[in-house]
Amino acid sequence: MKRALSVLLIGMTAVSMLGGCGSTKNAASSSSSVDETTAAAGSSTKANADYKGTLEVWGWTTDPEYQVTAFEKAYPNVKVNYTQIGTDYDTKIQTVIENGTKGPDVFYSDVKNVKYYIDADAWENLSAAPYNADTSDEVPYCKEVASDADGNVRALTYQATPGGFWYKRDLAKKYLGTDDPAEVSKMLSTMDGLMDAAEKIKTGSGDKTHMFAGTNDLWTFANYGYRTSPWVTDGNFTMDPYISDFFDLAKKVRDNDYDAKLTWWSDEWIASTSNDSVFGYCLPTWGLEYVIQTGAPNSKGNWGLASMPKSYFNGGSFLGIYKGSKNKDLAWLYVNFVGTNKDFLTQFVKDKSDYTSSVSVNEAVSKDYTNDWCGGQNTMEYFNSQLESINTKIVTKYDDTIGNLLMNNVNLYLDGTLTKDAAIAQFKDDVSTNCRDVKVN
Repeated sequence: MKRALSVLLIGMTAVSMLGGCGSTKNAASSSSSVDETTAAAGSSTKANADYKGTLEVWGWTTDPEYQVTAFEKAYPNVKVNYTQIGTDYDTKIQTVIENGTKGPDVFYSDVKNVKYYIDADAWENLSAAPYNADTSDEVPYCKEVASDADGNVRALTYQATPGGFWYKRDLAKKYLGTDDPAEVSKMLSTMDGLMDAAEKIKTGSGDKTHMFAGTNDLWTFANYGYRTSPWVTDGNFTMDPYISDFFDLAKKVRDNDYDAKLTWWSDEWIASTSNDSVFGYCLPTWGLEYVIQTGAPNSKGNWGLASMPKSYFNGGSFLGIYKGSKNKDLAWLYVNFVGTNKDFLTQFVKDKSDYTSSVSVNEAVSKDYTNDWCGGQNTMEYFNSQLESINTKIVTKYDDTIGNLLMNNVNLYLDGTLTKDAAIAQFKDDVSTNCRDVKVN
């Protein structure tokens, strides 16, 4: 899984330079229509076994394999051919879209590129007939991310991804005096409190344990936690006033040795989950399965999940019906199942200890939920508490590209190559160079 997500990170970074800041073309339209009997969720009188055919689904990780298995069990006469593509995933998808060539019936997108595919008109309008997608039970921010400028839903998701601070309970007891998530959350409720905790951990451990793995942890929660304005509005670049503060925050963390200077998705970063070099990690819901359980498989029960000065989200997979599909009836059956089937989503929580896109499922499961990996903590209840504060109004198709350019220059500032002012100036120049359709003043 770690390799798969490493591929994802590299692939998304590479393609965002190509697609996130470029022009878009409309996907090929198809004259095929959706079978009216499968259009509206729950409206069909057909039995599941009556649906027959083959679907082509594309994605970049092994995640959809779980969904395909569940779907084929529910619809035994529908075969799903899932194709997992590597680092060139988005490049391949974009080529299909821009050239109007044959592609999958359904394709997935990481949240970083959802707005790109929406702007490219690559997915069917699920709000319109004959789909009439019912998103009344969907986590509001998920619907917002996957909607076009007119409010039409273009994709569904099976997961909401609020984040928090995953910390090691034994180290919390040792250096902070408590491992109680509520108490740790109080300590981390302000930026000053966060820095105070970092100092206690550093001093108490004799500089052996760092609060953070690296500065990317800071950006993970600051990106959608502290920024209040989108990077690009009406084709014009805007640098949020907070960005200057972020340079200062990163500098403070680095100068005080509060981070282990590890690179995200590196072997060292994964391995740090199983030793005492790092106290905790800024990660969303899926961080438990793909980072903690991968890097520290014998650490069950030693984790706690605390809130931070600001609520945030990170990641998430969305799936939509490719406009060029000739098999839209079965494609809708699959997308609707993965995104809204409550039995499937409930089982998803049980199997993955993850969080879903369904408000009612999350509320029902959270009533008596305990997470064995987190010492019996009700992590579902925690995630429920974060949703209302998540701000996705600032999400654009440029976020990944510009965020990577920012961190490149933050690191040049931290290692002494550039002054803060020079790093900010170069950051703006980099945006202008890499996002040619964006005006940078």
